[in-house]
Amino acid sequence: MDKIKCIVVDDEEGAHLVITHFLKDIRTLSLEGSFYNAIDALDYLYKNKVDLVFLDINMPGLSGLEMLETLTNRPFIILTTAYKQYALDGYKYEVVDYLVKPFEFKKFLQAIDKVMNRKGIQAKMPAVEETDHLILKVDGTLTKIPFSKIIYIQSFGNYVKIFIEDGMLISQMTTSEIEERLSTSLFLRIHKSYIVSLKQIQKVSGTQVVLKNNTELPIGNTFKRELLAQFK
Repeated sequence: MDKIKCIVVDDEEGAHLVITHFLKDIRTLSLEGSFYNAIDALDYLYKNKVDLVFLDINMPGLSGLEMLETLTNRPFIILTTAYKQYALDGYKYEVVDYLVKPFEFKKFLQAIDKVMNRKGIQAKMPAVEETDHLILKVDGTLTKIPFSKIIYIQSFGNYVKIFIEDGMLISQMTTSEIEERLSTSLFLRIHKSYIVSLKQIQKVSGTQVVLKNNTELPIGNTFKRELLAQFK
């Protein structure tokens, strides 16, 4: 079977590093090129056959969506962006999938599987192992945060504060979004604004959780039953 030829179009170095890292485990795909703006990518597409494009939306000069408008014979497109609000615009161009950064390997594989289905290929995808860490953008840098180091997470507007053993990190992500990336066997949401590591809980006292470092956090009424069930 011929490999699916793909390119990455994104103005952020971090996105190239993540996608390249993910692609090394998928033998059915071949990375043919990496481009940091839409103009260079278009020039390549006009001269070369490509099956799949991982395309960022917000780029200087020509945006990803503007690039799509110029293509009459489009390859498969997987949009990669930090902004959810462009999802409907993307599907207008019949994109295969829409990945919101930072995305995990499992989400990436699901998007590739959709490409395979459209091509009528039954491909054996690599197994997805239970992850033991987060990869988040902190101060503009992709940072690996082991679950074992996280004490608790606090909502901070459109950001989250991640309290770890040796300090605190801030990342642009909602509490609900980061909750989806955490292991449900290790973490629990106890309040609309707080997620805690279960191993860090010292005791539950009334309407508060007391952690091993003596930090006291509130318990939301809607989360109390599930919290108490952990200690039965």
